[in-house]
Amino acid sequence: MPPTFSDEALDYLLANAGLTLTDVQKQELKTLRDGLDAMKARVRQPRGPMAEPAHIFGFTAEDLA
Repeated sequence: MPPTFSDEALDYLLANAGLTLTDVQKQELKTLRDGLDAMKARVRQPRGPMAEPAHIFGFTAEDLA
């Protein structure tokens, strides 16, 4: 997956965060961005009560409908 933002943009963000990364670390970070964007989109969807069920409760077939 090709990076979706420029080296200058990444340098700016890292400088604002006070981080110093090697060139290898920067390239790896850039390749992870698209995957993180996809994950954020999935997480921000409406979820039902079964998304994170408590392990102490039992659910009936009606609950799962």
